[in-house]
Amino acid sequence: MKSALLLEYDEAAHGQTETMLKSMGYLVASAATPQSALQTLRAVRFDTVLTCTDFNADDRRSFTGEVARLAPGAAIVLMLDSDASGAGHHHRAGALLFKPVTLKGLRRVLDFGVDGLGQHPVWMAPDQERRGPPQRRVRPRQAA
Repeated sequence: MKSALLLEYDEAAHGQTETMLKSMGYLVASAATPQSALQTLRAVRFDTVLTCTDFNADDRRSFTGEVARLAPGAAIVLMLDSDASGAGHHHRAGALLFKPVTLKGLRRVLDFGVDGLGQHPVWMAPDQERRGPPQRRVRPRQAA
């Protein structure tokens, strides 16, 4: 079963988004603050994190950056007000949704991703790659 962590300050939007996620087959957990969301991410693995903010007031670091660090395989969806521009937001968010969130928009982002290739690519860490670092070829010395 797919799971999602939802951080939304507006009660009405939170209930509506949670209902849509459940109708799509997601198990939904809620967080009231960015700090509680990060604590939840330390304990539980989620497939998707939906957040209304990329700012953590308790810390200088970016909230979406911390989410990406704690849950490297999770898709991060940033839900913005319709008057906000997405260009200045953190690059760690995999997709942007503008409020009010619709079922069609949510399904498009979660099923097809931003680039249409799926929800989120899983990149291998450099230390998990099978090939080693490039080897330098040394010519044998010729006898003079």
